[in-house]
Amino acid sequence: MATPYTSHPVKLELLRTYMATITLGFIGAIAAFIWAIFRWYFAYHHYGPAVVGRWTTPALILSTVLAAIGAIGLILYLGARNYRVTTNEVGVLITKRYHPVSIPWEEIEFVRSSSIRYGVAKIEWGNRSTLWIHTSNGQVFRFVNNLKDFNSLAETVKANLYPRYLTRYRQYLNQGQSIDFGPVQLKPNGIVFGRRECHWSALEGVSLARGRLTISVNKGSRMKSYSIPARKIPNSDLCAQLIQNIEY
Repeated sequence: MATPYTSHPVKLELLRTYMATITLGFIGAIAAFIWAIFRWYFAYHHYGPAVVGRWTTPALILSTVLAAIGAIGLILYLGARNYRVTTNEVGVLITKRYHPVSIPWEEIEFVRSSSIRYGVAKIEWGNRSTLWIHTSNGQVFRFVNNLKDFNSLAETVKANLYPRYLTRYRQYLNQGQSIDFGPVQLKPNGIVFGRRECHWSALEGVSLARGRLTISVNKGSRMKSYSIPARKIPNSDLCAQLIQNIEY
């Protein structure tokens, strides 16, 4: 049996949010329905049947809307309660209520990750991190940071994927082949990005930060830096690591 590396259920605070939505939605729906009955009784006995619809319809609509909100919360809760992502020596296991899915490490073609911060200046009110896993048969699996220890999941996936690909890509370069990372191409004699080309001997460094891949090039008497959005580069982490560890 494969030994679990990491286990990532849905965060407890998100489950609590769903439970609060269920509770408030259904309680509100019941209260609005009771209010509709009261208004129907009051209108019928004081003004007659002609005004009953006008008096009760708003409360019934509110009751229906709140019941729908509670139902949506219930569906989300039932789906999230049994959802779990586990990594082990074999691969990634996604456990759902009825459809467990196993993704072997060797079938992962590449991964992409992104992190979006919501806020103004130094004030942050939220963030959203996403990890996409692309398999060799064309499937795409998406994970977001509503999972417990999401960063650990992303690092475990990359730690199992990148060493194998780094070795393979080095062999490609040594054999004279090119490696395509979207807008960035690594060739035996240097890097091509857009219409620019940088020989390995002119490369001063590369960094991946704040969602951008920055390549620093020695232009003789001055230094020039070029920046590319990381979201446009498949396996941007791997691309940066390969450039950093290349022998040139």
